Amino acid sequence: MMQKLENFLLNHPGTSFFFLIILSIPAFFINLGLLALFADEPTRANVALEMILSKNYAVPTIGAEYYYNKPPFYNWILAGIYQLSGNYSEFTTRLPSIIPMFLFAITIYFSVSFFLKDKRIAAISGILFLVNGRMLIYDSMLGHIDIFYSWLTFSSFMLIFYFLQKQNWFLLFFISYLITAITFLCKGLPSIVFQGLTLIAVLAYTKNFKKLFSWQHILSGLICVLIIAAYFRNYYQYNPNLEGYLSTIWDQSSKRTASEFGLTQSLIHFISFPFEHAGHLFPASLLLLFCFHKEFLTGIKNNPFLTFISLIFLANIWVYWLSPQTRPRYLLMLYPLLFIIWSHAYFTYREKLPRMNSFFNKLILILAVAVSLCIPGALFFDLQHYVPYLLPKVILLSIAGGLISYTIYRLKTGKIFAFISILIVLRFAFSWFVIPHRFEHLEDRQYRDAAIEMGNISKTEAFYFYQYHPSELDIPHHDRLIFYIQRSRMQQVKFTEELSKPGYYFTFDRDVVNPNATLVKSYRNLKLYQVK
Repeated sequence: MMQKLENFLLNHPGTSFFFLIILSIPAFFINLGLLALFADEPTRANVALEMILSKNYAVPTIGAEYYYNKPPFYNWILAGIYQLSGNYSEFTTRLPSIIPMFLFAITIYFSVSFFLKDKRIAAISGILFLVNGRMLIYDSMLGHIDIFYSWLTFSSFMLIFYFLQKQNWFLLFFISYLITAITFLCKGLPSIVFQGLTLIAVLAYTKNFKKLFSWQHILSGLICVLIIAAYFRNYYQYNPNLEGYLSTIWDQSSKRTASEFGLTQSLIHFISFPFEHAGHLFPASLLLLFCFHKEFLTGIKNNPFLTFISLIFLANIWVYWLSPQTRPRYLLMLYPLLFIIWSHAYFTYREKLPRMNSFFNKLILILAVAVSLCIPGALFFDLQHYVPYLLPKVILLSIAGGLISYTIYRLKTGKIFAFISILIVLRFAFSWFVIPHRFEHLEDRQYRDAAIEMGNISKTEAFYFYQYHPSELDIPHHDRLIFYIQRSRMQQVKFTEELSKPGYYFTFDRDVVNPNATLVKSYRNLKLYQVK
């Protein structure tokens, strides 16, 4: 039985990849919509919802006030999904992120399979995008822009290499600049940085630097600029404050750079950066062990694709390495380049590093057993009150973990495929047990319920957010509260500094000083007033 499985994994890595992808789908989708929106999710959701409510898709707003931090392309996608589904739930809000996550993994697989002609490397590097620690238990739960944005940026990298091999300079520049225009309209200036650094590095390395002055490059760059300019021209018809918009986009891209922080903090970040991100990518980063073979660098240099992705990585990573407070999700387009290199090192040098390979195999077995032994711990957290069929789920995952651990122990060359299976089991456990636990115990739910109730109470009358212009950070769940109020009312919330208009007023940490105001309800430090 084990020999048949070994032969299958050896001869059909592509089939194994798609089996793991299919197995991953329910693991990532279970309870995807359970938690209230958090982090940057409600900001994206607010902008998309207000576009629908105002019927103005050119101008991003929050609380009917101009929102300048990001251009709206991602919000257009989210608004489209809202309207097509007729649903504004947390689950729907996260779809434009979770679906590109799987498309990203598949893009990695097909790209590596095409350029390296090794489906084992393609399969492992593709699936590692789903099961690295950062994606496994954090980014895959969030309706952020970054996975979609990074998928497009990575695709641009792959297309640049493809057309570079074909020496088709027009398509190389045209398609990469077309993607740059789209990604700019998603996130702003980082797209220009990626495109610029990538082209300069590739053209300089391949001794084609003069192509930067070619008609193909100039025309493609102009098309990119015209697409972006067309958006801003249309925007200008509704809001002439382009200077404020563009300066905010610039500020969003530059505020995390080393110039904004002291020397000490910058040095700490510089030293800790590689170790921090190796931690984020664990256990995928264990494959680094196989990069210590003496032939590793020679192998990179002798393979054009590996040389290219190494060059792209080095050309772009320094921006983040030198920028304190860089968030891991900003590097999602660069992480797969590491997965490809690491997977190549694993399959190329594991037989040449027998001691390292033996250590790696023992370590992944220990980790698999540890996951299997931890799963029954779910029975000791009173989860039975809000996790249906808790015991059968624990038994099912424990048996799966045990069988996979045994398989890792018995297999000789296919252990890594089995180990990835245990990580998918871990995600099932996370979705079934950890997410409901967070839902029951975090205060996020209470703020969401309060906002929804306020929206329902005030549904037929005007509603105002009494805005005395504090920092958003001073108001817990600022954008989240606005989104849930707007969603329940399906009308825009408007900020105001006046207290005389009839209607409902939502305040944070203060009273409405108006003799005609009646306190309708208090929610901790949130208050709902009615002015008649």
